[in-house]
Amino acid sequence: MPKASSNPTQRPKPRTRPAQARPRSRREGVERALAALVVAFGGIAVLGFAATLLHIAFRDGNPFFAGVAWQYAFWLPLVSLPLAVVTLVTLVLVSASGKARGR
Repeated sequence: MPKASSNPTQRPKPRTRPAQARPRSRREGVERALAALVVAFGGIAVLGFAATLLHIAFRDGNPFFAGVAWQYAFWLPLVSLPLAVVTLVTLVLVSASGKARGR
């Protein structure tokens, strides 16, 4: 392995951390929350689709999938997918209005 250079211009400078980080605005917090909600509702919708398919495929052969709770999995995508779309549209509008104010 080659020896490190003694030339100070070739050594990386240590990073300087700012004394105080820039305070986050309320809009950024709302955007983060909306983004998390979009992901959560989308994940619930995908899990609901998978649970519905499992219920349909195995309800006759396995008593575990013949339970009543699996029948309610059908409603998960019907509720969470529209909520995901609404939060996504809200996120886009909030982000666009914030960027328009910044310009």
